[in-house]
Amino acid sequence: MAASKLDADLLFEALASSHRRKIILSLALQPYSIAQLAVIGKLTLPAIHKHIKLLEAASLITRRKIGRVNFLALDRRGLKALQEWSSQFHTYWGSAKESLTNYEAFLDQKPTIKERK
Repeated sequence: MAASKLDADLLFEALASSHRRKIILSLALQPYSIAQLAVIGKLTLPAIHKHIKLLEAASLITRRKIGRVNFLALDRRGLKALQEWSSQFHTYWGSAKESLTNYEAFLDQKPTIKERK
């Protein structure tokens, strides 16, 4: 996955699980083996493998075999893509104009068709 290209559905599916978010937070600190992550997350090996597969597909983690052990690390490409996607909303953050309360007030001030006649 290119850093600027985002499969939003896959990325948000990967982030939807609290287990997968915990894996990402753990890997943000340092690489871990799959077995270590299973212990940290209190998951079985089959369960952790399912989570890892989805995180890899979303380019959120990367794997490297060192000796006989698979180690995982955070892959910043997926996080960069998420940041780029969410940055399109920065102009709206903190703006009161888009709130429903302000929109309702705007509608209350707008004359209705009967009032125009």
